Amino acid sequence: MKKIVLFDMDGTLTEPRKKMKWEMTKALHSLQKANYELGIVSGSDMDYMTEQCEIMLDLNPVDWKKIHYLPCNGTKYYTVSAAATFECEYSLDMRVAVGVKRYNDVIYKLLESQRKMRYMLGGKEVPMTGTFIQYRGSMINWCMIGRNASSVEREEFKELDKVYKFRHSLMSELTCNPLFENLVLKLGGDTSIDIYPIGWDKTYSFKNFDEYDEIYFVGDRCTEEGNDYEAYMAVKEKGYITTGPKDTIRIIKEILSKEQAK
Repeated sequence: MKKIVLFDMDGTLTEPRKKMKWEMTKALHSLQKANYELGIVSGSDMDYMTEQCEIMLDLNPVDWKKIHYLPCNGTKYYTVSAAATFECEYSLDMRVAVGVKRYNDVIYKLLESQRKMRYMLGGKEVPMTGTFIQYRGSMINWCMIGRNASSVEREEFKELDKVYKFRHSLMSELTCNPLFENLVLKLGGDTSIDIYPIGWDKTYSFKNFDEYDEIYFVGDRCTEEGNDYEAYMAVKEKGYITTGPKDTIRIIKEILSKEQAK
């Protein structure tokens, strides 16, 4: 029987924007020992995924060479070659899918919306750093605070967004714009919005596992506006919502206990 557990990264295997810890590698190894394959489906691109998996790529219990690496919602797929190097099996291109002109118009609109934030905070200043819009090949990540933000600045932004909900407001506004027809906008982590063509959500990664008997998914953003929602719903009773890495380890133990009870 072929079975796989797919994990989100930020808020699931790691704290947001942090690196994986030793305890998580031990938990993942326990799944491998029980003959589960492992996959990591992240909204981030491969460069950041490998940075977060640094401890896993060194001496540790888990066999990292047998893991399926699925950045950008699984619209990219990397495996490990016999020479222990990452090999890209496929990679989608959003600019090709929507056309260069429309893609450019979307970027211009996001820049206009970025300016609106200063009028949505009741006179408060939101921390700003740099790299507000990042093109990841198959998706756009719009981070209003900037991807160069420190942990302290990210927490400040997170608290402001809880009060003023400007990410929700801007998402609602953009979704109603004809320019964003057939595009999906989802909350990405605590500080950004992911934008990609319909169907390029995390269920895209499932195309690689059609022959598997069981697919599990563990993620933290499983509400309808979160980028784990579609994958969580697709696996039904094999979907798990986590509150963070410690809870993910508990979920792994639960999956293993159910396996033993069969």
